[in-house]
Amino acid sequence: MKKIIVLSLLFSSAIAKPETFISRFGAPKHDGTEKNMPFVNPDAPKGGRLRMATVGSFDSLNRLVIKGFPAEGLTMTQDTLMRKIADDPHSVYGIIAEKVELEKDNSAVTFFINPKARFHDGSSITTQDVKFSIETLRDKGLPRYKKYYSLIKEIKIIDDKTIKIVFLPDDKGSYDKEMPIIMGNLIVLPKKALEGKDFSAITLEAIPGSGPYKVKSHEFGRKIIYERVKDYWAADLPILKGTFNFDEISIEYFKSDHALRESLKAGEIDFYMEVDQKSWNTAYNFPAVKDGRVVKFQNEHHRPVAVRMIIFNMKKAIFADRRVRKAIALAFDFNQINKTQYHGSFKEALSLFANTQFQPKGKPSEDEVKILSPYKAQLDDEIFLDSIKPSSIDRRAALKQADALLKDAGWVIENGKRVHKDTKELLAFTFTLKDPRIEGVALEFQRNLKPLGIQMTVSKIDTTQYEKQSVEKTFDVILHTWANSMSPGIEQTYYFDPKMADQAGSSNYIGIKNEAVYALAQKVANASSEQELMTDVKALDRAVMGMYYQIPGVYDNLTCIAYWKDKLDFPKYDPDIGVNVPEWWWAK
Repeated sequence: MKKIIVLSLLFSSAIAKPETFISRFGAPKHDGTEKNMPFVNPDAPKGGRLRMATVGSFDSLNRLVIKGFPAEGLTMTQDTLMRKIADDPHSVYGIIAEKVELEKDNSAVTFFINPKARFHDGSSITTQDVKFSIETLRDKGLPRYKKYYSLIKEIKIIDDKTIKIVFLPDDKGSYDKEMPIIMGNLIVLPKKALEGKDFSAITLEAIPGSGPYKVKSHEFGRKIIYERVKDYWAADLPILKGTFNFDEISIEYFKSDHALRESLKAGEIDFYMEVDQKSWNTAYNFPAVKDGRVVKFQNEHHRPVAVRMIIFNMKKAIFADRRVRKAIALAFDFNQINKTQYHGSFKEALSLFANTQFQPKGKPSEDEVKILSPYKAQLDDEIFLDSIKPSSIDRRAALKQADALLKDAGWVIENGKRVHKDTKELLAFTFTLKDPRIEGVALEFQRNLKPLGIQMTVSKIDTTQYEKQSVEKTFDVILHTWANSMSPGIEQTYYFDPKMADQAGSSNYIGIKNEAVYALAQKVANASSEQELMTDVKALDRAVMGMYYQIPGVYDNLTCIAYWKDKLDFPKYDPDIGVNVPEWWWAK
């Protein structure tokens, strides 16, 4: 028996009706009676041109495949069946799909396409496009799509606007609880425009979309301009009202942050979201800041953060032993590096879920121990005793512990160098980076390792080489940024699936092949309540951090934006929502 979890249509006609939704846990936050979301300005004026900037380059307008470096902003050109909104992490609400029907056991989901949904060329979006999108992304898209859609048993087209997705059960006969939401996040591609083309190829031809913007023009690797779709079919949906307000959005590419800041200073771009705290404290003292024309906005937020950690490539034999990984991590002097490189502005990232309620602290709870216990043989005993400790201010004690771990693992000092007592292999590896801002951190870390006799080479390469090493997993160690959500789920299985460890371009960036970690990630994906999710995520985090697959790194929960006051305006800042550029508008 089917359960319609949607009360009625999202798109309002003469009479406003409740929104459509799929909620992971219970009822959604928004019942469909709102005319707009509470964190936007529904009367935000349309118009103006927002000039943004980033560092790097691009060579492709297809963000959905492994090949190439896609331009920023392409997400604005493509709609999905449903979407999440900022203040409800556990639900998705209808966009292209105006109604959804879900089997009680999650074995299938049926989407009903909004008859008003259309692509930029005016053609109506049909279930043929939905089916084509699933199959194309599964066969030619990023590895995660193959992983997602491999759980589909059958795609049934009921009619032009109704499509049913039937899922495969697991070996216990159960169905993945998140797959309906995953399908709701499907990017819908135009079959007519793409059929017969090599979707996996690098291309500078924009994919026709159905989103609020389309590509107006671009200069290879230097600049891309988007223009607002004036008759955007979904503009008046309650969850989109007050968003996507600029007539044009340009994104210019620079070779360095310094050049980008100079462009802001000259009034050539309208704002910059600063991520380098050292520069935030020292580089914004030009006249326009002093006289108030450029505003420095800084505030804390309560959202998930970009957690930057140095990750080990587990394909390299030198990192196979946890004792070696922990010893290297103990050598990393967070306190000194934070002081010298970041003006003391960062916090130590002791969790993949820093700045959220999912970060474990202290000893594991009874429920966490119960979850971890079946995997005791594949995890270290320390994981059951306490959470990862902050960096010791007693460097001598930390290095003494690291030395003991290395000796216990068979690595000894000979002539000032750390070698294996049997093979005489040097304990040496390379820290590869592309961002010059990281070079100081790497060199400081290199000095941290010298007392242990560990030789670390710092290698700065260009973006193309770096991405190649990252995708093909040929690096030794790199700085990786984890970006988790307020509703961790099935994506955790992609980060830690042993089958994805050796696959180029997969989300198992570290190359972890630990079945216990994968099993814990699966528990996160299948959590049946918010409390269960909390416990499962903490258990997973303890396992991943406690196995030292990466070195606890840095994060900050500050939003730092410099913007020209006379050009931009935005809703009142809410630390639980954060900053979302689509909600801004042109002040003039």
